[in-house]
Amino acid sequence: MASRERLYELWMLYCNKKDPDYLKLWLDSFVSSYEQFLDVDFEKLPTRVDDVPPGISLLPDNILQVLRLQLLHCVQKLSEGLEEPQQAMSLLLVKFFIILCRNLANVEEIGTCSYINHVITMTTLYIQQLKSKTKEKELADQTPVEEFVRHALAFCESLYDPYRNWRQRIAGRILSTVEKSRQKYKPAPLTVEFVPFFYQCFQESEHLKESLKCCLLHLFGAIIAGGQRNALQAISPATMEVLMRVLADCDMWDNRDPDEVSRKAELTLKCLTEVVHILLTSSSDQRQVETSTILENYFKLLNSDHAALPNPRRSRQWESRFIALQIQMLNTITSMLDCVDRPVLQAIFLNSNCFEHLIRLLQNCKLFLSANNKVVHKNEKELANQLLAEMNQEQVFQGQLDRLAVSAIQALTAVMLKSPAAKEVFKERIGYAHIFEVLKSMGQPSRELLEELMNMVRKRYLF
Repeated sequence: MASRERLYELWMLYCNKKDPDYLKLWLDSFVSSYEQFLDVDFEKLPTRVDDVPPGISLLPDNILQVLRLQLLHCVQKLSEGLEEPQQAMSLLLVKFFIILCRNLANVEEIGTCSYINHVITMTTLYIQQLKSKTKEKELADQTPVEEFVRHALAFCESLYDPYRNWRQRIAGRILSTVEKSRQKYKPAPLTVEFVPFFYQCFQESEHLKESLKCCLLHLFGAIIAGGQRNALQAISPATMEVLMRVLADCDMWDNRDPDEVSRKAELTLKCLTEVVHILLTSSSDQRQVETSTILENYFKLLNSDHAALPNPRRSRQWESRFIALQIQMLNTITSMLDCVDRPVLQAIFLNSNCFEHLIRLLQNCKLFLSANNKVVHKNEKELANQLLAEMNQEQVFQGQLDRLAVSAIQALTAVMLKSPAAKEVFKERIGYAHIFEVLKSMGQPSRELLEELMNMVRKRYLF
């Protein structure tokens, strides 16, 4: 770790000679001294450190003004293409701001300056570069660009979720009301540049790495979890369009890493769950989007018309992936309903015709699978291979159908839990006899499905 004397010496050399090399040395030494605070991996809980970075008042005079000008210089040069030293300087600046924000007393002042807008401008241009598919991109080393983007997103997280609430939720730790009340420092006010930035990042993003898309989703979740004021600003028609589009894109894996695509779907669904919970605690004049609108689009995606897809798209592999996505979406309904304002959300689900959507899902999935099997028959050349493939495929499909049915029953149970009104609506609109007929049409039920049905009866969720 660089001593305070060494940092002071480097700063005085810079002030006396105005040589940017000395400024870079000062930044290098400062960042090296506090590198344990550069926890840019959203998937990991922040490391607990006893020490904290210095407050702004303890830094050299005019340091923030000097660094603002350096950052602005990098922004201006970026359109022409940053040279390697300028790239290194821009990354150092972002690392410096991340470290500074880990002293939570600095967050408000850093957030109200222009640094974040400059960083977002640079990140937008870099992501546009990463989204393109050119020979120059394929030949060039994109590691420095990706590293800057990841650190820039972590800087945003430091401003808008200073207590790392989102990371804790992702790790399965739910903060109590008392714990939240002890969070002394508030997140910085969300810049108006965020929503256009987030929307633009996902436009024509098929060549953007899935891992970077996950980082963007993590940042959105961090803003939602960081504080209600920023959350309500971030929850807009544009960002909800992005989340639904990202979710719909999760059935088109192509050559992408299946684990990363699955993680992207999981993060998107967690973001939507947080969005619904935030909207429930807000008043109508605060909301840009209504929960009913989100659920309408959600159920529309859940019950997508498979028959409208071209035959090449309707492959066995795609079919398996889409059913897996449907199961994730059904399980998310249960998570959404696990909230303090459950009766209010149950009423919104009922008004969204959720029972009809869930029953239609089971009916359409069975019809789709049957139709797709007929197409497969025509495409197989060798009868022996065809029969073997059909047997194996039938087993896979039946297993997925069972898991889908179990998740659908769990979602139905969640909507009706402790709600006599919801149970009555179900009896009138659907009826228990009808749901049993639908389940019977799906073939021999699995033990898991039978246990789920018995569990519903035993706990009197439905009967």
